[in-house]
Amino acid sequence: MFGRRKDVVYKVLATKKRAVALQSLSAELETPMPAVLKTVKQLESDGLVEVFYGQDKASIMVKAKTIEDYI
Repeated sequence: MFGRRKDVVYKVLATKKRAVALQSLSAELETPMPAVLKTVKQLESDGLVEVFYGQDKASIMVKAKTIEDYI
């Protein structure tokens, strides 16, 4: 089940093609933020997403790394 969640989160991020706030990603997926954060951290350790702080100190931003990032 966890692998499927990783796939869903990555596909949502990859289709957006921009950074998304973790809070809005959680709301869009209708999943509690701790579960989304855990999945995002797994994707980050796999090298598939980039996690950084947004303009507001309290916002955590997530962006999928796609093939365009490496070309």
